[in-house]
Amino acid sequence: MSSASSIGPVGNKVVVKFGGSSIGGMERIDLFAEQISELKDRGLAPIILHGGGPEISEEMRRCGLPVRKVAGLRVTDDTTLQIAKSVLSRINDRVVMSLRKAGLSSIGLAGSEFNTLVAHRMGPLRVEGPNGAETVDLGLVGQVVKVEPKAVELLCQQGCVPVVYAICADEEGRLMNVNADTAAAALAAGIGARDLVLVTEVPGVLRDLQDPTSTIPEIREADLPTMMASGLLKDGMIPKVEACFLALHGGVRAAHIIEGTTPNAIVDQLLSGRNLGTKLTL
Repeated sequence: MSSASSIGPVGNKVVVKFGGSSIGGMERIDLFAEQISELKDRGLAPIILHGGGPEISEEMRRCGLPVRKVAGLRVTDDTTLQIAKSVLSRINDRVVMSLRKAGLSSIGLAGSEFNTLVAHRMGPLRVEGPNGAETVDLGLVGQVVKVEPKAVELLCQQGCVPVVYAICADEEGRLMNVNADTAAAALAAGIGARDLVLVTEVPGVLRDLQDPTSTIPEIREADLPTMMASGLLKDGMIPKVEACFLALHGGVRAAHIIEGTTPNAIVDQLLSGRNLGTKLTL
């Protein structure tokens, strides 16, 4: 992945990725916005990237369409892409409205706008199925290969909070669905962010999925092979952890996986010196 321009030192930019379910439902979005406002008041420049997986799945079921995920990634055809784009656009409007209500200037945009996140279509995945290994074509699913930071950087310079959703495009303008965690990681690296925060429904990476107190406080890259072999990482947590290390290799200082329903978790994780979830470093 490459960045289209250099934007100077890491500075005070932080990328916060969340989905509605990770903060306890979209009805709690105003509380999330208040945390973003506090980050801004305390000298950080937050950039939001949001997902909407459960909301997309709910809309697909409402339309009588099957929902299929492989290795935490949504299999996406043309109809699924249009539903994802519509749902994420609505969520984006809601987030921007809440941020403005919290006293912030905010503008929403898709990753495809201003070539902010340029993607290439992912190739088929080789996965273990019920009858052994199989190859799965994910369809219109992309991975970010280039970041053009100018629009986001300009908004930050103007004191605005950008809110990005992960419908991206390739260099020919073909739209694709991109996993929001990996899109956030690419954005964080491409804009020279200090930190990446993935806000989730769980307190971090857990040793025991049935025990919310079993959070692994720190993960270094050298820990990954053992964790993968032991099955500690599975399903949707795999792309989250991979996204964190993508960001770290891109120059981000630290990545964090925290629970969004814990009061003031984002502010405390970034500014209090305490670790409320899982911190990932190289």
